[in-house]
Amino acid sequence: MKDNAANNIVYLCHAKTNITMKRIITTLACAVLIASTAFAQASIGAGYLSSTEVVKSGNSSTQRTPLNGFYVGMGYTVPIAAGINFTPGVYFGMAAKSNATSIFGLKIEGKQQDTFINVPLHFSFGTDIGSGLRFFAYAGPSASIAVASKIISGSTTYDRLQDNDSLQRFDVMLGGGVGLQFNDMLRFQVGYDMGMLNRYNSDNYIVKRNQLTAGIAFLF
Repeated sequence: MKDNAANNIVYLCHAKTNITMKRIITTLACAVLIASTAFAQASIGAGYLSSTEVVKSGNSSTQRTPLNGFYVGMGYTVPIAAGINFTPGVYFGMAAKSNATSIFGLKIEGKQQDTFINVPLHFSFGTDIGSGLRFFAYAGPSASIAVASKIISGSTTYDRLQDNDSLQRFDVMLGGGVGLQFNDMLRFQVGYDMGMLNRYNSDNYIVKRNQLTAGIAFLF
């Protein structure tokens, strides 16, 4: 009986210690997060976007005519170490082109319009170059979620995502870019991302999407 009582006491102390340690770790994690975000900087950005699909069938690869448009959204810069930042964000993009040509062997004349949401999880490194200017470079992954991909011909609209079960919405992109920042108020940057996943569920085709962006962001 005494042994059981002693074991119960040891178990309760051990469980209480685990709970206490979890609380301490959680508290420290929150403290680090609060400390880092206290020096963080938000931004609102917009700019030019060019989206290109690369289609591979067998040994041949074709780059379709780019869709041109814009992106808009917001980001967040969280300092990690000297000159190194974590820069997540959420951006809405829309791009279009006229006279769409061949879609998997089917020739369709009209306008193609794509919309998507990009969630970059980039890391950046910057250095001051004088006169309030700061040069920076960034790189990392992005999650890309296609919202719609429409072919509009006259009064007929064909949504490649809604009407084609083989086209996938989700993509993971890898990329990077460079930019200039002015007095912690204004930022210009140019970047390029390459799609890593096959967006078309077929044994005959591999479809990947790449994008070029160039824009401006206001920091606050």
